[in-house]
Amino acid sequence: MSGERVLVVDDSDTARTLLTRTLERAGFAVVAASDGAAGALAALRGRPSVVVTDLDMPVMDGHQLLRLLKSEPSTASTPVVILTSHGEAPSRFWGSTIGADAYLTKDCDPKELIATVRRLASRARSPEPPGDAVDLGPLDVLGRVVRQLDASLLHATLVNTLLERCIGATDLHTASREILAVVDSVADASILAIGVTEPGAATLHALVSRPVSLAAAERFVGAVLARTDRDPKVIPDVVVTGQTEGTGDADPAHIVSVPLPLRGASGLLALLPSEPRQFDVASRHIVEGLASHAALVLDNARLGQRLQELSTLDGLTRLLNHRSIHERLAHELERADRHDRNVAVVICDLDLFKRVNDTHGHLAGDTALCAAAEAMTRVLRVSDACGRYGGEEFLIVLPETDLEAARRVAERLRRAVADHPVALASGASIPLTASFGVASHAELDSGSTADTLVSLADSRLYEAKAAGRNCVRP
Repeated sequence: MSGERVLVVDDSDTARTLLTRTLERAGFAVVAASDGAAGALAALRGRPSVVVTDLDMPVMDGHQLLRLLKSEPSTASTPVVILTSHGEAPSRFWGSTIGADAYLTKDCDPKELIATVRRLASRARSPEPPGDAVDLGPLDVLGRVVRQLDASLLHATLVNTLLERCIGATDLHTASREILAVVDSVADASILAIGVTEPGAATLHALVSRPVSLAAAERFVGAVLARTDRDPKVIPDVVVTGQTEGTGDADPAHIVSVPLPLRGASGLLALLPSEPRQFDVASRHIVEGLASHAALVLDNARLGQRLQELSTLDGLTRLLNHRSIHERLAHELERADRHDRNVAVVICDLDLFKRVNDTHGHLAGDTALCAAAEAMTRVLRVSDACGRYGGEEFLIVLPETDLEAARRVAERLRRAVADHPVALASGASIPLTASFGVASHAELDSGSTADTLVSLADSRLYEAKAAGRNCVRP
């Protein structure tokens, strides 16, 4: 170990002398400094193998010295030992948090100090030659401290802004939109996106920050999706916000991507710099510094979204559950009364469903329910709502729809179910049909309730059943 350089930083002449003698007797070459600023200058000029520093010192204390050394590329890998009379938990916590490699008190056994320094020196990378650092002066060190403090303040401000904006986000799209807005404020990008993939699901939210064409935005989205580990069979839930009416182009070759460390999922933050050649290392470092915090926000949003889904969705079909579809109908009725609009409902019941369960088993029955739900969902508009009302019954809410239009929708739903036999895992298929009852709130007296409207549709469903099933009434 002879020849390994150790920098000792302590404002006490006595302590500095004792440490120097102890380490020199152990075979180390020791350089000493009387305060943190002098220690920083010596470390940047001399590139020691290990730094041993006190905490309480004038001009620059040990924590400030540690932060400076760990932020400088030339000394970031240099092991630092905090040696002080302080043994309090807060001091130890902060030292460890900002990068201290070891923490010893001044009353420790000298053998422990020597063993610690020897262990750290043995695993440390060989120090790089000082290079231009030999010309550094005190003002240069001060400038580096100020830059490091500014960078830390910028990072803390961005993290606080991110958390403040995202504190109420309970779904992935809302959380992604707010994260992208913060990143956009420091990244100068044309388009940004966050992609999250997990088993059976994929979500991507893109923010168009500078006007580009819709085709350019679509190329960017496609390129980002290609960088995720999404199962090709999973249809991604994609939302694009921002200005897509411009003429600007987007070259996917210049996309910058940063992984997001999500729990049980894969995340990616991608952006297209407005000026790719000017997107430097500093900009990427700022974006990467936000990655872990963005991931935490997204994990919380995923949890909130899951809890929301558990309370609103049917666990089997993933449609709205009984309570949620009933609440949706009540909301649409209130809106229809307020704005003098139409709203209609369709109630559907799968025909002879008990026979499916009795003949093929309940797993086949579950498959049939999911197949019917999927077939009907494909027919509906985005503004429509479909829910599992109970057993093999479904309730569909159709805003801005009169009775005749609702009857046509119900007919399309009937054909969608009948035209798609249920494929079982065994290779067999089950023909499936359904009966439908339709009602419009315009048929009822003013102020009628959701229950009244559903009851009217239900009575017509029984008429369809009585007419031979697989039909629509009225």
